[in-house]
Parts: sequence; structure tokens; C-alpha cells
Amino acid sequence: MVANRGYNSTSAKTRLRLIEAASEILDEEGYPAFTARRIASRAGLKPQLVHYYFRSMEDLVVTVFKRSSANYFRLHDEALSSARPLHALWRLNCHIPEARRMLEYVALGKIYPALRAEMRASGESFRALQIEAIENVCARRGIANPPMSAASLAAMMSAVARSIVIENNVAMTVGHDEIHAFVEATIDQYDPG
Repeated sequence: MVANRGYNSTSAKTRLRLIEAASEILDEEGYPAFTARRIASRAGLKPQLVHYYFRSMEDLVVTVFKRSSANYFRLHDEALSSARPLHALWRLNCHIPEARRMLEYVALGKIYPALRAEMRASGESFRALQIEAIENVCARRGIANPPMSAASLAAMMSAVARSIVIENNVAMTVGHDEIHAFVEATIDQYDPG
């Protein structure tokens, strides 16, 4: 049996068009529209090409997620290397560029175990980097007994930001100004202006 060369192609223009189309579908139409037919149509291609370039829809969604994750890692690194890394990280997480798509990944993660595993691995990597950044800020500022552990602060910032993003997706903003002020004041205890 001849191996399908499309699976191993990482730079083929057609493959990249399919990845971009899948990203757009998730952003604009959500996970129910994440089908080979819809994605191929968006890319202006035949549906068979989805399965030529990807072993399965799970393989495609994992590829799209990894691309999103790489973009977020870049922004995350920029935030952590800024003068006030915790504030920059908080702002990034509250205004994540691909926020709408994150909800779709969660929904698709219930269907595709490989996506779930990739999301967990990526999330754990981000969390470890955030904990390290908080610990570095504490060490630099001589904070021996911070108000919260680094892991607790990282988890709180992430969870609150995620909730804000989700609520913003449905135009719910009640309490957001107050929670922003609370988190900013908490972060100021570690990373003052």
C-alpha cells in the first residue's frame, strides 16, 4: 500500500487553505459546522482533499488547535517578557484573539480524545510558565509570603479571564469592571506599577 503523502505535507498550499478554512468555520459558525464538506467548500476545494491531507477530522482539529496554541504561545511569551508580566498576561487572557474558537475547541474536545489530550498538554504548559513567571516576580521583589501561592494566582487569573471571555461572547458584562479592578489590585500586590 502506498503511503498518503498529503498526511505528511506541512507546507502544501492546499493543506494550509484547509487549516485556515477550518479555523474560520470554528470562528464564524461553530463546531456543528466542522465537517469535511463545509471546510472544503469554504476553502474552495473538493471534500475528498480534507481526507487526503488529514487522516481524520480529529487530526484536522488537532492541527488547527496546535496552530492557535502556537499563536497564543507567541503572545504569551511577549506578555511574560514585558515590564509588568502579570498585568500583561491578565490583559492577554481577557482579550485572547481567538476567544470564540476556544469555546468550540472545548465542545469538540468532548468528541475527539486527541484534541482533549492536546488541550490538556497545552494548558499545563501555559500554567507552568505562568507559575514560573509569578515565582520570578516574587523572587525579584523579595516577596517571601505572597497573599496567594503562584499556582493559585495563575489558576485564578486564568479562570476569571476565561469566564469574562465566555460572558463577553454573549454580551454579558455585569460585574466585569469590578472583577477587573479586583484582579488588578491582587496582581498589584505582586507586580506594582
